[in-house]
Amino acid sequence: MLRSVRNFKFFSWRCVRRRYAVLAASDRSDVHLVLPTVLSSEFAKRIQPLPVPDLIEKFSRHSPGGQFATMADHLHSDPKPNAVMVPEEIVLHRKMTLDDLNAYMQAKDAFNEPQRKNRMFAHVLVVVGANSLGRCPLRQKCEFLYLCDCLRPGATLVLHRSRKRKSGALLFLSGEVDSQLSTIYSHMHHVDDVLPLAMLKKSLLWLLKDQSPELWHFLEPSSPVSRIVKEAAEEAKKPLSNPRYILQYTRTVKTSRELSALRRANAIAADSMAEVIAQHQRIPKELAISFDYKCRMRHAHPNESKVSGGPDGNGLWQMDAGCQYGGYQGGLARCWPSSGRFTPPQKMLYGALLDIRRDLCSLIQSTGNEGAVRTPLELHAAYLVLLARHLRELRVLPKGDRSPAETVEVARKYNCTPVVVSHMGLDKQDTSRRLLDYPFAPGNVVSLRLSISIPDDCCQAYPEFRGTLCQLGDTLHIRDDYSVEVLTALCPSECQAIEAVCLPASRARSPRGDVVGRSARIW
Repeated sequence: MLRSVRNFKFFSWRCVRRRYAVLAASDRSDVHLVLPTVLSSEFAKRIQPLPVPDLIEKFSRHSPGGQFATMADHLHSDPKPNAVMVPEEIVLHRKMTLDDLNAYMQAKDAFNEPQRKNRMFAHVLVVVGANSLGRCPLRQKCEFLYLCDCLRPGATLVLHRSRKRKSGALLFLSGEVDSQLSTIYSHMHHVDDVLPLAMLKKSLLWLLKDQSPELWHFLEPSSPVSRIVKEAAEEAKKPLSNPRYILQYTRTVKTSRELSALRRANAIAADSMAEVIAQHQRIPKELAISFDYKCRMRHAHPNESKVSGGPDGNGLWQMDAGCQYGGYQGGLARCWPSSGRFTPPQKMLYGALLDIRRDLCSLIQSTGNEGAVRTPLELHAAYLVLLARHLRELRVLPKGDRSPAETVEVARKYNCTPVVVSHMGLDKQDTSRRLLDYPFAPGNVVSLRLSISIPDDCCQAYPEFRGTLCQLGDTLHIRDDYSVEVLTALCPSECQAIEAVCLPASRARSPRGDVVGRSARIW
């Protein structure tokens, strides 16, 4: 009897559950139909919920570019950001680029037809961004980021300007882009319209029909965008010109906003390295990790650090490191004694680097007065001549009469940097071989990487110098009067200042047992 009652209850419960499940499914669909007609609550009115496209862009990690679609997103945690990629700055960058392209065409036209006055040209510039590499973080190309604050992989920017100086910008993204997101992306990336990449060829053909503009694009054989641009140029019967060196030259002259970000990036790198030197770490990996942490605490993103040296008593730590702030790079190189004091041979070699840096800064400053050095490559040659002079004074090189070419070739063996001078900006070495032939100009920001390396098997050098490597690197800004501003001056570079930082903060004991303060141990 009890078993039958129990079975009846179980059967009744299953029937009721099945009936309610059917009702719940129908009720659920009814709820979806009814919800849009319900008035918003007072709470919903107060919080002002964002539209769905804004929520997708702000919180979805699966959207193109993830949560950080622009460089400005990386500075949200900084209470006092030095943002460069603001709309007015982007407009200025585009204007400078198109003006330089037009100046190049005017110079070319004046060479072919000297009697013709300067005329305005129409331009269409196609710049391709970087593609994502699996799980690797995306690093946008310099020429693209300079003209558009967009970190989305696979993006392409098209700048166009007519002969009447009417400019425009179009951004093409891989994948589909609906009208709502197109409006949001256009405002976010400061362009006139955002279109799918499938419309690039059609848009180019439409632009090339207007006033017969000059078409600029750097061809990359493996890029699908380059193939589209090449097909459009062939159909429109327009020659394709390479804008790479003109774009590089435009980026060498920094605006006031760019200088502000560069000063911040180099100050962060210099402060971080000064604190690393004072920590007395004994393992190279710990030095790199400490520098990484200190840069991130100052709202910068560190680059890969190069640390070498030994913790032995007579060793020198070598560190070449940097970081980027708002997309702009800062960096420096230093060496310091692991024991807290430079040995006399180390101090002599490092002092030679300090003298060479002073002389090179003077040569840069004399550029405005038609000095002996005008370009970065000439400054590199002057560095090798100065290096050879100091090596002769230290008896590392034998004295003798040599031609300038022979002197440079001999000194090259004692330098571990291929090119001492390079332009800095959106990249650690935002430069090329052709750009190093252009004269220095006010607004340039250059990096100096000086070094002296005496091999172990250098028989002509004194034994005390053998096996010694000294490095000194700084970032310099050339002012309007060609005077030099050292952007990494916050990190000590003089021997006495480095020793003051290297010595332990706690007091050391003298051989007799007396307590000696820090000031008593400085040479």
